[in-house]
Amino acid sequence: MKTVGEILRQKRGELSRDLEDLAKRLKVRKDYLLALEEDKYQAIPGGAPIITGILVNYSLALGLDPVKMSAIFRRDYIAGPKSILPPAELAKKGFGWTPAYTAVLAFLVLAILVGVFYYSRSFFLGGPPIIDLNSPDEGELITGSRVVVRGRIKRGDVVSINGEKVLLSADNSFEAEFDCHSGENLILVEASNPQGEEARLTRRFVCQEK
Repeated sequence: MKTVGEILRQKRGELSRDLEDLAKRLKVRKDYLLALEEDKYQAIPGGAPIITGILVNYSLALGLDPVKMSAIFRRDYIAGPKSILPPAELAKKGFGWTPAYTAVLAFLVLAILVGVFYYSRSFFLGGPPIIDLNSPDEGELITGSRVVVRGRIKRGDVVSINGEKVLLSADNSFEAEFDCHSGENLILVEASNPQGEEARLTRRFVCQEK
């Protein structure tokens, strides 16, 4: 059965992904990813929790199942209190399963879940907000003195229209009504997210009296 390193190397080769580019994307040192691919876990400081976190993120970046990859990691390498040793070396040391290892295993599972959560969160929330404005259309002719502004925000949690904050629904949609004057009007929609990133969108339309 293939090791973690063999699977990572093969998948990266199939995708023709550059190791340095992946390291920049994951914000981790290139030599740590190389150590994973070569099954040299001792080269990664921090022990099993750090290695598992890097492995989870690297697996997701390559489209691999992080739970399966972590299971293979646990199969081949068991976390001790100070180091990670191959099964053969553990056998020489008279290794036996203890409650302490059960606790370590539980911690590893928790670390995997936390890593998956934060990775998925960064995936969906990463980047500036996107404003999808459904109404009014660009250049639309509106009869009356009120205009309904309707749309949806992606990757954002705060939205304002012409400097006035509006409430977002559970699906991040919004709808608000504003006064408009006869002739050409301009609305400015602004959105931001918890990372401080912002997006703006302007829309021109024409209002005429009934």
